[in-house]
Amino acid sequence: MGNVLYAMKFNVDPAVEQLFGSETRAKVLGVLASSVEPKTGYEISKTLDINPSKVYDVLKRLENSGFLNAVRERSRFKRYFLADEDLRRLLLKRVRIAVEKDWFSPEMERDREKAFELARKLVVRVPKATGIPKSIPNRQEFIRPPGKDRALARIAATR
Repeated sequence: MGNVLYAMKFNVDPAVEQLFGSETRAKVLGVLASSVEPKTGYEISKTLDINPSKVYDVLKRLENSGFLNAVRERSRFKRYFLADEDLRRLLLKRVRIAVEKDWFSPEMERDREKAFELARKLVVRVPKATGIPKSIPNRQEFIRPPGKDRALARIAATR
């Protein structure tokens, strides 16, 4: 796994694209919302397979508008992250684009394990069928002939 980033084709819901003004902007925000750590424009462009100059233009505009913050580490490269947690929550619901490096981070693995633990505790009780209510229109469409019931019972018995 390492630091290899795989470019994939991501489709964005047209409503989300309209909300954010462009598909590129929605995708850049989606990557940053899912990121555990700040990302460079180059990392984002490689993840999304989008021209770096287009990504840097979007990042600059979003930073100037206050939606993103940037940090400079020892290198001269800026690393961007979302400044607004409400925006992050919205994006995680509608435009989740996870980078492999983040997906396998200890923090994300812990979050997934917690979600699995909760899911294992779920119990779904399915009520017994009591027949087809008379109030359903065209209820005859839901009634199988006895011959079909016998054939289905034979098939089930062979499995």
